[in-house]
Amino acid sequence: MTDSYRILIVDDDLDILANLSDILSELGYEIITAASGQEALEKLSELDSGEGGRLDLCLLDFKMPGMDGVELLEKIHVLRPAVPAIMVTAYAGEDGDRRAMEAGTWKVMRKPVDVRLLIGMIGQAIVSQ
Repeated sequence: MTDSYRILIVDDDLDILANLSDILSELGYEIITAASGQEALEKLSELDSGEGGRLDLCLLDFKMPGMDGVELLEKIHVLRPAVPAIMVTAYAGEDGDRRAMEAGTWKVMRKPVDVRLLIGMIGQAIVSQ
């Protein structure tokens, strides 16, 4: 039952953030959104201080101002080493893919996002924990 799974979505494109949040919420996932790496870390801190802290998956944009998705994932994995992450990017290239995988990314997905493929990946990532 998907309503027991919590997903953190981080993307500086607010339209993408809203669309993914809406789609995944309709599928029963509990969604936390953030428009930057710093905001994501603040939301995780809030989880730790009051809501049980559980996080089942991160869906991270690769290229964001300030802190990119790889840097963010490295910080998330300090707090939650076992949480799988899907990195979504239009920009990474081979070097970015390598950085993402070295940081512990479960999969890298290209933009524009194929939502059906993403939904399947999310299910696989959560089951693989």
